[in-house]
Amino acid sequence: MAYQLGETEHTESGANGAIRFAIFAGLGSAVGALVALIEWAAIEVALHALVELPVWVQAGAPAIGLAGVAVLYRLMAAAPSSSVVPEKLDKTTTDAYITAFHDGEGPDGRQTLPKVLSSLLTLGTGGALGLEGTSVLMGSSLGKTTSTRFGQLFGRHGHRVLVAAGAAAGVAAVFKAPATGLIFALEVPYRRDIARHALIPALISSAAAYVTFGFLAGSEALLEFAPAKVSLTDELIAAVTLGLVGGAIARGLAAFFHWAKHLDERIGIMARVAMAGTSIAVSIAIASAITDLPILLGPGAEVAALVVNDIGFSIWALLGLFALRAIVTASALGAGGVGGLFIPLVVQGLLLGRVVELVFDAPQSGLYPVVGLAAVLGAGYRTPLAAVMFVAESTGRAEFVIPALIATAISQSLMGERSVSDSQLGERQGQLETRLGAPAMSVMVGGVGHVGPETSLLDVIDEHGIQPASPALPIAGDCYVGLLVLHDIATTMLEHGPEATAAQTMRDVPAIHMNESAIHAARIMNDYDTAAVAVVDDHNMPVGVISALSLAGLGDLSDLD
Repeated sequence: MAYQLGETEHTESGANGAIRFAIFAGLGSAVGALVALIEWAAIEVALHALVELPVWVQAGAPAIGLAGVAVLYRLMAAAPSSSVVPEKLDKTTTDAYITAFHDGEGPDGRQTLPKVLSSLLTLGTGGALGLEGTSVLMGSSLGKTTSTRFGQLFGRHGHRVLVAAGAAAGVAAVFKAPATGLIFALEVPYRRDIARHALIPALISSAAAYVTFGFLAGSEALLEFAPAKVSLTDELIAAVTLGLVGGAIARGLAAFFHWAKHLDERIGIMARVAMAGTSIAVSIAIASAITDLPILLGPGAEVAALVVNDIGFSIWALLGLFALRAIVTASALGAGGVGGLFIPLVVQGLLLGRVVELVFDAPQSGLYPVVGLAAVLGAGYRTPLAAVMFVAESTGRAEFVIPALIATAISQSLMGERSVSDSQLGERQGQLETRLGAPAMSVMVGGVGHVGPETSLLDVIDEHGIQPASPALPIAGDCYVGLLVLHDIATTMLEHGPEATAAQTMRDVPAIHMNESAIHAARIMNDYDTAAVAVVDDHNMPVGVISALSLAGLGDLSDLD
């Protein structure tokens, strides 16, 4: 049997195939069990207890939870021998998976525990984020651990496949939707592509996670809408209208949430917690005047379904809840709350769909909220297939898949490069494309040193021999001044004699900073007709050289023998 595993094709025996299958299934089952435990603690126990308390307690609880997260970060960072960096924890958990997928490494296990604890604090005290972010983080972290344990069985790229498989299991369990988990884990690393190499492992692990979670916590659909007849005309109107409106709304939400996630670059943690706590408390107080349903607390998808199925809410009330929900989600993000944005986008889409349904005075059939869900979710996370599959698996309305497909296709076209994730790439790239986008220091030849302008060319030959590590050497005194291309040495010595110096053969080729993109080196090579470019540090001193071979990665071929 042969199939794609990671980025390398493996032909395996039946025994190895069975072992891999068992590992994928075991990973999914473990993730499903962990997600069931986390959901029970955060939602069934803590959040359900909170919604039974007076409104003033509900209004103040999220601020307490966010403050607790901030304290936890600092305590973990201050622990002896701790590698925890608080600033690295102040990010959504799905972004951690995407970054890990592209870096080729799994999430740092030392960061996973504080994030899981922080998610319990955030969601259990009413933070308006989703549990799926934590589920994805746990799954991908466990996938990384599994790849470390069984690395030789999966090859060089097996760790990336197992990280994706773990993430798929996390989504499949928390939403009780195995196909959604599979597709989301494959779609979310890219805005316009899919990680197809992880298909089989993610399929197995997501199915196992769904079965395990269902056994422990039940398998009822997340959202329920009663069956109703809908005309083809209504389906087309809903699809086109919500595709356009949903795309515009998703683009705005992506910008708003991006701004909130980066508040830590401008405002200290205590000020952010105070601002977030105040915003959330005021929002909950206002929402309590609109409805007695706790739609601003926690993930809120089931409550949003109740709201959009209730005929008693006016357009203005729904618009108010839509705005307040966006505010409390952004506030939780801005204060370092830990959770995902999948379910917050679902809630916004449901409310938007009901508003449009009322604008058109359409029959209350569930069509508009469900299609609005798909349009906003698919565009916001750039996961159109996962959004449509979520409709089929989680709403009980599989007949709305076609209008949902149309709506997500339209909403995608309005997003440009926007996404609620900071870490997505546009599409899969080849090795050369990846290296051209990498920092110069990651593709340079290091350790070549530099020579002074007055250095004799004979000394250069004596030191670097006939097989130098680089085709050129930087020339520097107090700073970088030029480039010595080694094949120019012979011509210079014929012209100036054996006493010729580096300055006499120097080319005036600009250097690039070590943190600049390597593509700048390629442009300099082209403009100056040279096969190498010097790389300098903050003090304009050489730290290495980028050659045409190192840029293409050909210098590493010996490592593959």
